[in-house]
Formats: sequence, C-alpha cells, structure tokens
Amino acid sequence: MRQRSLTALANTVCRRPRLILLVGTVLAIVSGVYTACRLEFKTSRNDLIGRDSDYWRLYSAYAKEFHSEEDYVILVEGDKPERNKAAIDTLVQGFLSPQNNPRPGDDPGAQQFVADDLFYQVDLQAFQRWFLYYLSMEDLKCLKDFPQLVFVLQHQPNVSGFLHVANESLVQLGMAGADRKKCTLGFLPMMTTVVGQVGDLAVGSGPPEWHSPWMQAFIGPGDSDKAEEQMKWEGYQTFRQGKMFLLMIHPRVEKGTPEALHEATVPKLRRIMAEAQSQFPETKIGLTGEPVLDYDETIQSQRDATKATVLTLILICILFTVGFHEILRPLMAVITMVIVLAACMGYATLSVGHLNMITVTFAVMILGLGIDLGIQFIARFEEELKKSPERAAAVRMTIRHTGPSIVTAGVTNAAAFFAMGLSGFRGVIELGIIAGGGMLIATVATMTVLPALLLLVHRQQEATRIPAQSIAARVENALLRRPALTLGACALVTLFAVYVGGRVRFDYNVLNLQSVKAESVKTELTLLHADAESTIFASVVCSNFDEVRQLQSRLALLPAVGSVHSIAEMIPEDQVSKIKIIHDIRQALGTIHFDVAPDDPDEVLKALGSLRLRANALAREAGEHGDKASLEVLIPLTNALAQAQVKLKIADRTQLQSRLTDYEQRFYADLESQLAIITNQVDRAMKIEDVPAPVRRIFVGRTGKFLVQVFPREDIWEREPLVKFVHDVQRVAPGVTGTPLGLYEFVDILLRGYIKAALWAFLVITILVFVDFRNAYAAFLTLLPLIVGMIWMVGVMVVGGIDFNPANIMVLPLIVGIGVAYGIYVVQRYRETHEATFYTKSTGRAVVLSALVTTFAFASLLIGAHRGIRSLGLVMTIGVVACLIAALALLPALLETARRKGWKV
Repeated sequence: MRQRSLTALANTVCRRPRLILLVGTVLAIVSGVYTACRLEFKTSRNDLIGRDSDYWRLYSAYAKEFHSEEDYVILVEGDKPERNKAAIDTLVQGFLSPQNNPRPGDDPGAQQFVADDLFYQVDLQAFQRWFLYYLSMEDLKCLKDFPQLVFVLQHQPNVSGFLHVANESLVQLGMAGADRKKCTLGFLPMMTTVVGQVGDLAVGSGPPEWHSPWMQAFIGPGDSDKAEEQMKWEGYQTFRQGKMFLLMIHPRVEKGTPEALHEATVPKLRRIMAEAQSQFPETKIGLTGEPVLDYDETIQSQRDATKATVLTLILICILFTVGFHEILRPLMAVITMVIVLAACMGYATLSVGHLNMITVTFAVMILGLGIDLGIQFIARFEEELKKSPERAAAVRMTIRHTGPSIVTAGVTNAAAFFAMGLSGFRGVIELGIIAGGGMLIATVATMTVLPALLLLVHRQQEATRIPAQSIAARVENALLRRPALTLGACALVTLFAVYVGGRVRFDYNVLNLQSVKAESVKTELTLLHADAESTIFASVVCSNFDEVRQLQSRLALLPAVGSVHSIAEMIPEDQVSKIKIIHDIRQALGTIHFDVAPDDPDEVLKALGSLRLRANALAREAGEHGDKASLEVLIPLTNALAQAQVKLKIADRTQLQSRLTDYEQRFYADLESQLAIITNQVDRAMKIEDVPAPVRRIFVGRTGKFLVQVFPREDIWEREPLVKFVHDVQRVAPGVTGTPLGLYEFVDILLRGYIKAALWAFLVITILVFVDFRNAYAAFLTLLPLIVGMIWMVGVMVVGGIDFNPANIMVLPLIVGIGVAYGIYVVQRYRETHEATFYTKSTGRAVVLSALVTTFAFASLLIGAHRGIRSLGLVMTIGVVACLIAALALLPALLETARRKGWKV
C-alpha cells in the first residue's frame, strides 16, 4: 500500500513538476501576506498558562477589579539626592507635556499619559490632621502629660531648661508606677538624641544637619527616621537616603491588547527618559517592571531568532556546497525550506494566531529538522543519478527507496511535537501545534516541491561524486572490524553519563534567561540589591475593610513577607476611642509660643553633669535588679552624656555659644511646629475618602473591593524563596494571586509539561516505529541512539556545569524527534541492503550532513543575547552531536553484530 502510494506520488511529480512548484509558490506567498496582516506576539508569561487553571481564575478576578497590567517602574539613581529629585520632576513634566501626548514619531498606539497614570509622591499634608490617630492607645495616653512638660519649658526655653525637665523625669522614674515608668522609658531615646546633638555642637565647622528629636518623642526612634525621611523628600518614593527615586506609571489598556500597548508605549517611555537623561548626566535613569521585562525579553527573542534563522540559512548553503561539492541542488533544498517556512508562518497564524516567548524559535527548529529530510532526498537522488543519468528515473527511485524513511522521520517528528498537546501547559501545547504542523508541511514539501525543483532546474553536466569516501571507509572499517570493542567503549561512556547524570540541576530563575545587557534586567537587579521593595508582589482581593485589616496584620507576621501594603495602613485603628484623648490634649495645649533666651554653655555643662549623675544612679539600680528594659535605654543615655561633657569642656567658648544659640532656636521652632500639628488634629475618624486619590486608586477597586499587596523579604526570582513566599502567603490567604504566583505556576507547569511532552512523544514514536518496521528488534535498534544520546547529553551537561532551565528544557521533546530520525535512516538502509556499512553510501553521508545542519541550526542560537535562547542552542547542539555519534558508532556496531549472528532486523 505504501509503495503504491509512493509510486503514484513519484509519477505525479514527474508529470506535473511545474504545477507542483506553482502551487507551492502561491501557497508561500499567500501565507506570507496572511501572516504579515494577522500574526500577533504575546509577551506576557500569563499567556503561556492555561485559562482553566486556578491561577488564571484568581488573576482574572483581580485584573477585572483592579488592572490587568503591572506598572512601568522608572528608577533614578545618583549620589546627589537633590538632582535625583529634580530628574524625577523633569520626567513627570515630560510624561505629562502636551507636546508628548501625542508626539509625531511616536507609535499612534502609545499611551497618552495623564496625571492619574503617574505615582511618585504621596501628599503627606493630607495625613497630618490625623497624625496622633496613628499612635497606639498606649503611646497616646503617655502624651496626656505632655502639655505639662510644654508649660515647664515655656518658663525656661533653652537647652538647660530641657535638661532640667529631663532630670526631673528621671527623678520621677524611680517612684513611678508601671504605666508611668513605661512612658518615661519611652521618652529616654529622645533625651539621648538631644544630648548627642548638644555634644556635636562642639565639633565641626558648620551647623550639623537637623534631625527632629521631637518627632522621635512622638512616634519612636525607628519610625521617626522613616517619617523624617519622607517629610524631607516631600513624600517622594525614595530609598537609600535619597540616592534612589522611583516613579511608577500605570499602563491603561483602552483598546487592543496589552502587548500592543507595551510595544507602542515602552519606546515612548525610553525616548522621554533619554531626553531627561541628557539634562542630568550625573544620574542614571532606568526602566523596569514586569511589562518591560516581558517586552524586552520578547523583542530580544525575536531578534535572536531572526538572526539565528538567517545564519542557519547561510550555514545550510555552505554545508550543502561543501558536503555535495555542488551549489545548485543545495540551493533547491534551501528554496524548498523558504517555501516551507512561509507556509509554516501562515499555518501558525491560522491555527494559533500568535507567537509567544516559547514558540518564537519554531522557525529555527523547522529549518534544522526539515532540512534533514531534504538532505536525505538529495543524497539518495545523487546516488540514483550516478546509476542512471535519466533524472525522472532517479527521482522515482529516490521517492521509492528513501521516501519511506523520509515520511517515517517526518511523521515521527511531527508526532513528537503534537504529543506536546498532552502536556497541559498552554505555551508547550501551542509549540506542539505549530511545530508539528510545520514538520508535516516540511515532509510534504520534501516529497513534492524539492523533486519538482530538481527536475526543472539542473546543469547539463552534473556532479555526482561522493566526497571523502576513502576517509569515511577507513573510519567505518575501524569501527566495524571489532564491533565488541566499539560497543564496550560506548557502554563505558554511557555508564559514566548515568553515574554523573543524577546531579543535573534545574535553574528556576527566569531572570537568568534574559540578556544581562538589557536595561530592564540591570535596573531590576539594582532594585533587588538595594533596600527597595521588589517590583513584583502578591495580590489579595478583599471584599470588606475589616478583612483587609485582619489580613494586613496576619500577613505582616509571616517570615517570608517583607512588607504588606493596603488601604488599612492608611486608616488609623481604634479611632473612636482616641478622639476624646486627642481632643483633651489639644484643649490643654492651646496656642504655644517659645521666646528662646540665649543659654550659657557653663549652665548646659552643669545640667549635663546633674543629669549624668541621675542616669548613672538609675542604671546601677536597674543592673542590680536585672531590669533589662531600663538598661536598654539608660546605658545609651549615660554614654551620650559622658561624651557630650567631654566635647563641651574642650570646645571653643565663642563658637560653642554661637552654635548653642542657633541650636536652641531650631530646637524650639521644631517643637512649635510639632505642637501646631497636634493642635490642628481633627475631632473625627479618618475615612477612606480622606486618603489621597492616587493612593485610593491603587488599593480600592472599580466595585469597591480592596487590594492587599504582599512584598517578599527575599529575592523570589530564586526558586527556594519563591516557594517559601507562595506557600506562606497561601496559608493565610488561599485566594492570593499576582506575579509571584504566576512565576511559581509558570515554571512548575512548564517543567512538568515538557517532561510529559517528552514521555508522550517517546511513546507515540515508539508505537509509530514499531508499526512501520513490524519488528521489535528493529524498533529497539532505531530508538537506541536516541536513548543513549540523551544519556550522553545529560552527562556532558553535568561535566560542563550546564543547568536545565525554563528555556532549554524544551530540548527533551525536541531531541526525541531528532534522535530517532537518525536511527530510522540507518536501520531502514540496513533492511534494504543487509549491510552495516553506511559511511560510503548516501545514507551515512546524509545522516552526517543532516546532523551537522541541525547542529549548526541550533548552534546559531548561541549568537543571541538572550541567555535562555543561547542555553537552548547549546544543549540542543550537545544533544544532536550525542545522538549522531550514537547513530554512527553504536548502531552500526550493533547491526554488524546482528548480521554476523544472523539475527533478523
């Protein structure tokens, strides 16, 4: 049946070569036009995950309520904070300028920025009216006696007066009850700060940088530093003491796809950033964020795949010319593959409609695998042409004898790809559909378009010489003279590869796949190594405010969580209980003003000495009673007092007097400003509507639901911290979603998907090979180069320190189809001739040339900047070479052994 079909095909090709070529050419042109008009590129990893997964269901609900795209993140970094701030302001002006929205030259689909799209500053003034409401009830009760302290200071408004008040506080500390004592101990860190500042007046050439000690008295030393930093930079998003500023821009998908928006908007962002960068050369302005990382990865993948495809075509031409000592027939094979590629692009557009980060490399795969079929055809055609100069007869004999191998190899490769459809991973399924159909197209074109070209285009005098036959014969004779020796050497290598293969590792970090030169990757790594929060976070959607408050508290306690942000941290707790206390404090304070009188340095020294004696006595008493809480604040105070005394005693009196006067003015002016904030507190609870609109837009959704953002403590691009973070958060909030969950699902499903695809491909190919040969031993020998080659590949990876990763794990199903093809060609020729010698025949030459072409096709991926694509090319190159050696060393030795023993194959 198969031979009759092949004979009928051969007759049709020989009778209608022009018609076949015309049909192929028209199909390629139509496919190219259709692809140019309809093919899309998907840049998001979410597009690689099936829509029926739990992650996709949760993410879709989150995206519907809030937004489907994470922010563009702009980092301004420099050693001069004021210039960094100016750069942020310039960027904001540029993004909002009418000249840029729109601007000729930008993509018409680029986002037209409005003020609501940008987030870089929080309006702190909006929160000042509820300043005291953020204090705990315990701290608030401690402030009840604060008006009394203020009235005492009004009678002696200088440093000595404050030190006397501090001394009196220590006197009362020894007699106070538990609650009063705790309040006084909370006041001591602020005393320590003031004493240190007074001591610093004796050193330096100018006034020291001002840090508010009174803010520390209200909200504690740690929180006061953060609050003062925010107030200093007017609510700008800063890190590292102003050396880093952040600007977030939210993508608005008003029409079209998110991918189209990013493709149009990212270049616009970079243009405006470049204009700002020229004005601030001392700063470094970088762009990152998940949409930018995905966009850059896709663009780099497309560029690398395009370069690799062009390089592969060039290398194929060179290899064909060298391998066949002829240029015309190799050119016909290349033309055939161009038609195949065009048809495959049309098929991909029709069947799937888009390419993604996985399927973008399919063209290189089809070139590397499809050209193998053409090599087999041309090699056998030359062999038949040598026997008979009549071209049609040579084509008929080639289709008849090599056609079965080509069809079997093409169909098994296609089956290996289609088996990916059983993987359960959307990205792998799409690759299987595209590449599987592509291999069927390549098989049909090899059996129709290529022979038609060979019949129509040829020289008068054609070369049919098989090059390097003598060298090949000597190598083959050495391997087959003692097949047992060859088999023993292969067995030793295989055992070693099995021994080390168990140590192969998988690198889960998808950031390691991208180009290290990409600006978005470098900016992301800069943020990871800084004290800034990660640009990726988990998202929990809550129905009501009470749920937000509870989750905020529970999530913040998790060891894997670095910080939690929601609308709840903007709304103070227990506000109703605090209203009366705050009202009473305001009423007791009234309007306060300090008429600062110049102080005498000697009086300050005397007050310091008295305070030191009191503090030392309390510290000794605390030590004797084992009072650790008191010692923790008293010891720093005694040390600061001792140092301040030493510094002031040796200071120049004239300079000290001037600095002391200046310090006192600032000290009491700061107290007045803090008291003004207190007296301006409102007598009502803060509501969600009181939170500034830019913050509300982040945390309150379209239908009134609330968002809780959960940031990791560690670098969750790495697998172990990611797993720990996801599991911890899921235990508290099972409905959590967001990028960390996407990464977790993406790599996990991808790994399982490719392993399942490889197993299914191997099973399908095993069945096809057995059905084709109808002989278990022949099927085993056909599959053996694949099995051994894969073992050798893993062994080489371990020895070479190469890890599997989300990009090169694609090798597993790919190598199944490639490796088995070599076994098919060799075993099929043995069944035809019953000889184990292949090197001097067209089959051996074609297998070697096919392997070299496939190797060069995947090795061409090594020129790319995308590290994932490079690693795919490297591992595929190793795998193809390993399968080739197994097919041309191990398999002939086994076949020779079978021939000598008379075993039927």
